[in-house]
Amino acid sequence: MSFRGFGRFGRGASFAGVVIAAVLLALPVTATAAPPAAFTTVNETVDGPDRCKNGNPAVNCNVYTGKEFVWLNGGPAAAALGDGSYFFAVLEPGGQADPNDGTAKNLSSGFDSYADRTFSVSGGTLSYTGTHDFDSNKIRLADYADTANPGGVYILAICELKGGTPYPVNPRNCKYDAFKVSDDDTPPPIGSDLTVTKDAAGAYKTTYSWTIDKSVDRTVVKQVGGSATFNYTVTVEHGTGVVSDVNVSGTITVFNPNVDSAGDTVPVSGVDVEDQLSDGTACAVTQGSDVTLTDTETTFAYSCSLQSLPAARLDNKVTVTWPTQSLDNGAFLGGDSADFTFVGEPPANAGIAFSETVVDDCVSVTDAFNGGAPAALAGGSVCVGDANPTALHYSRVIAVPAYGCAGYNNTAVFTTNTTGTTGSDGQAVTVCGPASTGALTIGFWKGPNGNSLISGYCAPPSGKTSLAAYLSRLGGGSGPFTGASGKACKDLVTYVNGIIGGASSTNMNTMLRAQMLATALDVYFTSPNLGWTTTAAGKIKPPSAFLPGTPLGAFAVDLTAVCPMVADTLTGTATCKNGTPSTDGFASGAFPAASLTVQALLDYLSTTPSPFSGTGTSPVWYAGDRVKQEIAKDVFDQINNQNAFAA
Repeated sequence: MSFRGFGRFGRGASFAGVVIAAVLLALPVTATAAPPAAFTTVNETVDGPDRCKNGNPAVNCNVYTGKEFVWLNGGPAAAALGDGSYFFAVLEPGGQADPNDGTAKNLSSGFDSYADRTFSVSGGTLSYTGTHDFDSNKIRLADYADTANPGGVYILAICELKGGTPYPVNPRNCKYDAFKVSDDDTPPPIGSDLTVTKDAAGAYKTTYSWTIDKSVDRTVVKQVGGSATFNYTVTVEHGTGVVSDVNVSGTITVFNPNVDSAGDTVPVSGVDVEDQLSDGTACAVTQGSDVTLTDTETTFAYSCSLQSLPAARLDNKVTVTWPTQSLDNGAFLGGDSADFTFVGEPPANAGIAFSETVVDDCVSVTDAFNGGAPAALAGGSVCVGDANPTALHYSRVIAVPAYGCAGYNNTAVFTTNTTGTTGSDGQAVTVCGPASTGALTIGFWKGPNGNSLISGYCAPPSGKTSLAAYLSRLGGGSGPFTGASGKACKDLVTYVNGIIGGASSTNMNTMLRAQMLATALDVYFTSPNLGWTTTAAGKIKPPSAFLPGTPLGAFAVDLTAVCPMVADTLTGTATCKNGTPSTDGFASGAFPAASLTVQALLDYLSTTPSPFSGTGTSPVWYAGDRVKQEIAKDVFDQINNQNAFAA
């Protein structure tokens, strides 16, 4: 018979019925598991045949003709003792099962010490050098004292010796096997009480939930050429584990020692098996009602469900009852009782070991860039026990487009290791080069193509605004280009060439005026509301061969990103050529807002008395503040060279 439980037996008198109890003490802590099963059997090589009255002599036996014929073996291959060191002791049923020497129920310790009963196992093979008989991979249990059990029932305990101080052992680290000795072939007039053993194992799940967050050091880069580096941080965090599926389960084994003269088991009928935790939780026993025990050993599976892990000691009691009855061999079976208790270290402060099944305790983190295939992040295998939250850092280098903006999405995803649950968080970044406005430079406007546009298309048909009127009216007629008023087209060519040709690096006002004039010409010749739109033949106006059809005056310029950087002023939001920083023209006080349309910018720089404080023939801006003059000049320079950033 295999070992079904570990704990203690007890016996009490009750003629009307039988109560068999196993009390299990449980705390939600990890306990050392008891050794695997072993068997008692006979050794026909030494003692001859017919020593087993019930069971399989080749493997295990239930009832023996004499107590000297009981041997211990390592069990069959499927249920052999695991490798290690053990000792055995024969105990009397009833009370607490304590296999250590000197205890009241230990029937072996009066003859020798546990050391004489110590053996080792390796791959199912026993090694033994003690004083007991050893033959054919079996150890004889005798000598041991007679049991006081009227049914001749004994308990074999096999206890594992391990750890720093292996002896004395904790009784829960032992396995127990009931057997009977009956050397009388005459059926007893009084039936033998049933004996019970059981095991118990606690289990629960801890499930972890996870969250993910993704961030980046900057979300928008404005830059002229080159590449931009974005530094990302992916943070994964787990919550407190949620405990569920808390349960106690195991096997109850009822031993029926009643046999007839032929060694066959005598059935006991009307047996009920119930199991209950000390907190009132009823445990389900499989087929445990009104059972007839036809075998010497009958097992019952049971389970108990709990709402949470027990915070303190928890008892578990199995109760087996049967009615008074006459047995088939003529014996009378009356009421009686026995108990079995799962015990821990004295004073019983440990019991059932609750094993934990962890669910989703790890995640793997991947990242998909701009619709690409997910790739594992360095350090992206994160588990409970790691830093919580755990931050993963990485960088991406993205080329800056020549013109306009491009968006890039990054999506980080975690996948849990048990259920495959996923979560994600994305972070979009935008990389911008200058806006492709189609504007033309001061070099174009003082060249033959620019001069041709001015001379041929400065006076549109009725209902439109002439170039002379547009320029002179900037600033309400008192701006920097009042000298254009009333001029014919050929005279406007001379006027424009004079302003552009008169720009000097030693006079920032003249440089600003030249760049501003080129921008004003770009606006005029791209606006259908001002000048020519079509020729008399219905064709697109000639300026469109050089300028885009989109009106430049409506383009909103980012005035916090002025290139190139002006010394001794505030750094802007973009990077200029060769990695130089830009100027924040708004924060520097050159402009009234962080962004303005090109037309609004022309209007502002033409406003008197501030920031324009000169005349049409002697222009002055910002009351002579050269830094602000240079910032304004650079804005128009950017626009004209298509290096300005959109707001």
